[in-house]
Amino acid sequence: MHKLKRRIERRLGRRAAPRARVVSVYDPEAVEPVSDGATHMVRAQQPLRGKGARRRIRLCSGAFVAAFAILGLRALDVATDEELRAEAAAARQMRAGPRPEIVDRNGVLLVANLPMRGIEVAGPEVWDPEETARKISWVAPQVDAKWIEERLAERKYASIPQPISPAQERALFEMGLPGVTFVDRVKRYYPQKDLASHLVGRAAPGRGGLEGLEAALDDAFPESGDGRPIRATIDVRVQQALEAELDAAMAQFRAEAAWGGVIDVSTGEVIALASLPDFDPNRPGARSAGAMRNHFVHDRYELGSIFKVFTAAAAYDAGLADEATLYDARAPLQVADWAIRDYHGEDRVLTFSEVVRYSSNIGAALMAEDLRPRGLRAALGRIGLLDRLPIPLIERSAPILPEKWGPVEAATIAYGHGLAVTPLHALAAFAAVVNGGVYLTPRFFAENEPAQAGRRAFSAETSFAMRRVLRSVVTEGTASKADAAGYYAIGKTGTAEKPVRGGYSKREKVTSFVGAFPGHAPRYAVLVSLDNPQPSEGDWGHAEAGWNAAPTFARVVERIGPLVNLPPAAPDADPMVEAMLFNRRLRAATKLSSVERSGP
Repeated sequence: MHKLKRRIERRLGRRAAPRARVVSVYDPEAVEPVSDGATHMVRAQQPLRGKGARRRIRLCSGAFVAAFAILGLRALDVATDEELRAEAAAARQMRAGPRPEIVDRNGVLLVANLPMRGIEVAGPEVWDPEETARKISWVAPQVDAKWIEERLAERKYASIPQPISPAQERALFEMGLPGVTFVDRVKRYYPQKDLASHLVGRAAPGRGGLEGLEAALDDAFPESGDGRPIRATIDVRVQQALEAELDAAMAQFRAEAAWGGVIDVSTGEVIALASLPDFDPNRPGARSAGAMRNHFVHDRYELGSIFKVFTAAAAYDAGLADEATLYDARAPLQVADWAIRDYHGEDRVLTFSEVVRYSSNIGAALMAEDLRPRGLRAALGRIGLLDRLPIPLIERSAPILPEKWGPVEAATIAYGHGLAVTPLHALAAFAAVVNGGVYLTPRFFAENEPAQAGRRAFSAETSFAMRRVLRSVVTEGTASKADAAGYYAIGKTGTAEKPVRGGYSKREKVTSFVGAFPGHAPRYAVLVSLDNPQPSEGDWGHAEAGWNAAPTFARVVERIGPLVNLPPAAPDADPMVEAMLFNRRLRAATKLSSVERSGP
């Protein structure tokens, strides 16, 4: 058979190929190739294919990890971008509906929503950012062209907050700019303009409320979307009268600023609050630097002799004094290394009532000595003078307290130096002295705030005695010019030198008067202040509170009394009879107040 096969191969001219040995290797570099061709290597293909597959899997995994890392970084960037977060908040607000309007206690509009049209530009759809921004600003000059161009250059979405008119919308529409669309917007409008501007505040598109009641809305009514306006406690009529009289006083006494407030002593509702100079919330950029300050709620002052009212009430309520208690004011009082003197001293022994009536620093310091620092501090704490007021206005400031409460600090605080509070602090505290002795936190919204029970600060008997003392300040003491005709006003003057480096200024001062009317049964408390007033004609060079703040208070009361349904007594009434009736009504009101406060 083999011979036949070889014969056939010879005949065909071929030679049989030698048999080959098969060598299987896993590493191609482990065996050298055989040069004679007798040996052929058959490499193991399966292990090599597995190694390549693993390499490809590692490459794909790395690509996926890189992609997800990039997406994560972008998500973090978006989450931390303040501008985008503001836009998202604005979008949520638009979906939830416009901010509620605000009206005064009688329904007069304070803040309105005006329907407007706005511009939005989709950055990825814009062909030429520079051209688009230029044309938009050419038609609507109120928008910021540079900001739009920067947004569009980064292919971002530009929601332009400034509203546009129908004519501007039509002009832009006819230009056919890619990516530009028009949306419905709501603009906040303040129809009362500068009236109560610091109290009302303002809001900005995409940022919510920035000041005043506008800012308070965000916390007090976070989910108000039923379309009903929010009713504030202020009365526009009273507000207008207060601002008009403060403005006239600034002009008459050439004061740098003025402020005032009116509060309902039985509810704590703020009926009016003014700070001059003021501004128009519709044009916030036009206001001056001085107009930005809310003096009544934000600024803190040492209010001078007004604090004698609180010191006297604390001493009376603690049982350390009555209306006949005597205080020796014949010579300066030495407290540690500090000598306390009276501004216009009587240089005699004074009764409790006379200390308040003639505004004796020495007498007030002697009361504080009886109370001791701890007792005075506790009394001031009960009427809210040591803490930030728990009110919704974000401008509220905390009092500036002394670092320690020693005998010297207590003595000076007793007559109004060494403790700085906002005027609203002082007004709320005074209301507690005259309303029967109950402290009420000031209120600014007539709804969504439950009626307050208040906290007992002084007894009803202390409040009765203090009203009688405070009436004597007006009839016989330093505040004769505060006697509003027919209202039997009660109250106290306060003249405080401004603190300067190293002490107090002898030329610059803040003058104040805090009082209530009608005196026998107070309904409203009023505080007015003038910043650095100057002597007026006929004042013989005097610029103390009795010469400027006191008459300003009287004019305010005479104007707002009829507005709040409190007409004055008949002008031909006999003074002696009226004085007797006053005391009778005062005693009756105090007994009634005591029964009402104590409850069944």
